[in-house]
Amino acid sequence: MNSEDRVARIRQARELVISAIAGCDSPQIENMLRNADMELHLALWNLGEDVSLRPDLDYRNQADG
Repeated sequence: MNSEDRVARIRQARELVISAIAGCDSPQIENMLRNADMELHLALWNLGEDVSLRPDLDYRNQADG
């Protein structure tokens, strides 16, 4: 897998996690999902991708778009 494919898959994973957060009714599970998203966000950052300052800023962006 090349770097572009890896970045694309990480972004897809973030989209899935963010959609799971949106429909979550358990605070404990929501917290775990937010932690998973933080790790994915940091993976993108470490790969040199342009990411938002905080991962939770993307939750509103996905809901709007």
